[in-house]
Amino acid sequence: MMRETTNLSRDSFELLLRIFEHPRMTVSAGLLQDNFPLLAEELMESRCLVPDANQSSSSIPNEEDASFYELIWDSDRMQHKYFTAGAGWIFVDTETMKRHVIDDDKTMKFFQHSLGIPASQRVICLNDTTLWHLGAARFSGHRVHIYFVRRLSEPNVRMDFLRAIKREVGKTPAIILYAGRNDPIELDLPIDQALIPFHQLLVRDSVHFSIDENAVHEILSGKPAATESTGGISLRFTTDYRTVYWNGEEYKLTKKQSAIMECLYTEGGRAHKDLLLAEGGRAHKDLLLAEARTNEQMHRIMRNKVDGNWVVHPLWKTLIKSEGNGYYRLNA
Repeated sequence: MMRETTNLSRDSFELLLRIFEHPRMTVSAGLLQDNFPLLAEELMESRCLVPDANQSSSSIPNEEDASFYELIWDSDRMQHKYFTAGAGWIFVDTETMKRHVIDDDKTMKFFQHSLGIPASQRVICLNDTTLWHLGAARFSGHRVHIYFVRRLSEPNVRMDFLRAIKREVGKTPAIILYAGRNDPIELDLPIDQALIPFHQLLVRDSVHFSIDENAVHEILSGKPAATESTGGISLRFTTDYRTVYWNGEEYKLTKKQSAIMECLYTEGGRAHKDLLLAEGGRAHKDLLLAEARTNEQMHRIMRNKVDGNWVVHPLWKTLIKSEGNGYYRLNA
């Protein structure tokens, strides 16, 4: 019985991501042994990388530009060879023509474990071994769907990816982790789907592969410094603050409600009710200031009439929280 992979070194994981970018997720056994003998051993012991048929074309990505060395048959020497700018032609022994391939089923289970996704959730391949839905995890109180995608540098893969991920629009908020390091281009993602390079979520000063939950939290809270990405998950507003996007949901606000929300947001997420009521009542400011400034008055602004009945707005006491002494804050 194969043991479950529960950990890898950071270097092995990053090599694994590079192999994911190969069209067939394969790598030459010879080049692995020549360039990454210790990492190769770790990946093979983990069973993320397993033996495959002998290779006859591509080998391993170039470290600098992520292109692939192409193997060419030399009829004079009866050997395969590949060319590098630094060393010229390199001949490959027949024994080293063996190759290894990523076991995507096992590797996706490893990703699930590392991201805290329950093993009971089924990994679903959504698009011809380029896009997977790993399941949903919880970070800092947020429930977020996690996806993994590879080869976004290829235009046809990007087009297929966009079609597939837009069908997943109901599974939000979502973090889509991609294998490459270069930012994909020409991607217009739905709201609350953040596209993040997988390496960006790793703990930077650790030799072991581990997820930096602070980095995940920054993505979920929408801090600009967290994003080398397209899209984003955060508390978002339209320019008039009449529509709020939060935790994958869309909420509509009245003019008074939007003024309160704008005030809270521009004040850094925290403000006193005197200011909020003045801002929330911009259209009827004099009337509001003449009344007692009470919690009930804030409550009256943050409610809507539905079927003739007044109901509390869903953002009241969820996004907008009371801190006591007349102060309110955004819970995001």
